[in-house]
Amino acid sequence: MKIEARSLIVPVLAAVVLVLTVQQTMSALQASGTWQRRIRTSRVRPEDPYSRLDGLLANGPNTLATTAPRNPFAYAAAPVTTTTPAHPHPVAVKPVEPPPPPQPTLTAIVWGDADPQATVRYDGRDYSVHQNSLFSEFRVKSISQTQVTLDRNGETLVLTLKPKGD
Repeated sequence: MKIEARSLIVPVLAAVVLVLTVQQTMSALQASGTWQRRIRTSRVRPEDPYSRLDGLLANGPNTLATTAPRNPFAYAAAPVTTTTPAHPHPVAVKPVEPPPPPQPTLTAIVWGDADPQATVRYDGRDYSVHQNSLFSEFRVKSISQTQVTLDRNGETLVLTLKPKGD
């Protein structure tokens, strides 16, 4: 078995590249300070982050707040003030009623031979609907050339197409 110089070029070149790569990596790690020994200047232990909690629990339940625990799944109630009113007579406060839910608006009707369609705007979105289709919480009962009849939980709502210019 005779070894030719030509067959040794690739392995020798690979070994040289490997040695250069390892040498550059080691010098970069040493220059960055990653492989240097750390010198500890002080042996002061950091304060335990749970020491305050341990102290509160060790003193018993009297040091903790005696209020009822807050329900994390409920919205916080408005703060209650216990100041005396300037007027000795009670003042009636009307409860604030929420605004009515938005009503759908009929914007267009496309009248075709087979299946008429309509465009309804509701809650900031446009819906392209046809008879017996559903959108949001409405079912389209019928579509005529000038109006669309909707059903929401048994309540019938008739939308009429506004004349042009309105």
